[in-house]
Amino acid sequence: MNWNKFFIPGLLVWLSQLTIANLLIIDTVRPDFICIIILYWAVQNGRFIGTILGFIFGIIFDLSGTANFFGISPLIYSVTGYLSGNLYGVYTKLNPLYYYLVWIIILVFQFLIFCIINYQEILFIDFGLFIGKWIGTSLYTIIFVIILQFIYPLNRLK
Repeated sequence: MNWNKFFIPGLLVWLSQLTIANLLIIDTVRPDFICIIILYWAVQNGRFIGTILGFIFGIIFDLSGTANFFGISPLIYSVTGYLSGNLYGVYTKLNPLYYYLVWIIILVFQFLIFCIINYQEILFIDFGLFIGKWIGTSLYTIIFVIILQFIYPLNRLK
């Protein structure tokens, strides 16, 4: 397998996550570009590659010093890679509405895990604020994925 097709785009996305995502921050909510590329890679290559790449880029992201809790990024990106890998080659078998709904649910679930760990003190103090952080983080990244769907749709990945 040619790992350069993962390394160069992954490096560019990691750099954009470190720089551009901080410019797009609203309150404490920012888009997660690494999650988007893991979603695309997993849908294109399957569960195994998605899980491995999710773990590798999660470790890289945590080692870059931007994570609040060490280990959360490999966990959530591995889960995203595994669950998204289930969409590998099933676009023709599923109703397109279900197909798009499944990857949206995967992203919402991924951000639920992220928010439970990252905002655990808010969860018990102000549940409404926690829900706002969770929905805000999820929607912000999903909006970027929807915009990317017009340029490079998930169902056309080979």
